[in-house]
Amino acid sequence: MEGLIGVLKDTALRSQKVAKLLAGYSRLIAEPVRNAYERERLVVEVEKVLDGLAPGEVRDKVRQWLDEEKRQIEAAKEEFKFEFGRQLLAGLEGSGLNVKGQLPFLRCGLFSVRVDFATGKATVFWGPEIELLKGGVKLEPLGLAKLLRSYDESLKKRAIKEPAEFGERLFTAYRRVCVARNVAEGERVFLVDLLGEMVFLMQSDGFRVNPVRERFVEYPRIRFSYDLYLLKRSGVRTVGGKGLRLSVANFDATAEKAKALWVPDNEEGEGTFYSYISFVNG
Repeated sequence: MEGLIGVLKDTALRSQKVAKLLAGYSRLIAEPVRNAYERERLVVEVEKVLDGLAPGEVRDKVRQWLDEEKRQIEAAKEEFKFEFGRQLLAGLEGSGLNVKGQLPFLRCGLFSVRVDFATGKATVFWGPEIELLKGGVKLEPLGLAKLLRSYDESLKKRAIKEPAEFGERLFTAYRRVCVARNVAEGERVFLVDLLGEMVFLMQSDGFRVNPVRERFVEYPRIRFSYDLYLLKRSGVRTVGGKGLRLSVANFDATAEKAKALWVPDNEEGEGTFYSYISFVNG
């Protein structure tokens, strides 16, 4: 008797859970293609609960429904992939961000995107798949296009306007690093080591007097990378009579943020990893 009551209670609880999951599933049907991956996730949950139900008519009917839904979900996922590419292109139209490559990996201007259709998430990188900008982005093409546009617009809005002035600041940062590392001027130092000095040199007098967050001027790696690209593109090669040299990183160093920085070669997403910088005579 006690065992029978226990079985009935467990059946009731599992049935209620299946009903709750199916109610949530029914709301996703309003947009079956857009919600294809969320539907798949819920179907897996229903299956797990269903496996614990005693064999019977209810279990068989739900199983039959699940089999049909799985077929429809697979078709919806294929349609989603096709629509994803089309809508992403539409969302980026007029932005100047040219899309290259094939899903699941795309180059979008100076950015790249790794799409994971299985998890319904995307990861955005600066340049190749090294400099992570944002992971876990919802796989919604127009939302992703908006995110890429915002990165690109912010970067270009805050980019250097006077390459020669930037070159002088870079030279000052280089000299400060040489002193701090006890390295003779003209020798190579890690390019990334200049970033902290660049940040310091960008701060206002107000910040130096009272260094609070509200007065701090940030300078992330991708801005440094983009400004170096603009400097190269400008043709400025000397500062204070010293020639600027950037040394290409070896393959092993490209994966280490402290030893290499990716710098674009053009707006199409081609670029080079550099490890060292120096200012030399001649």
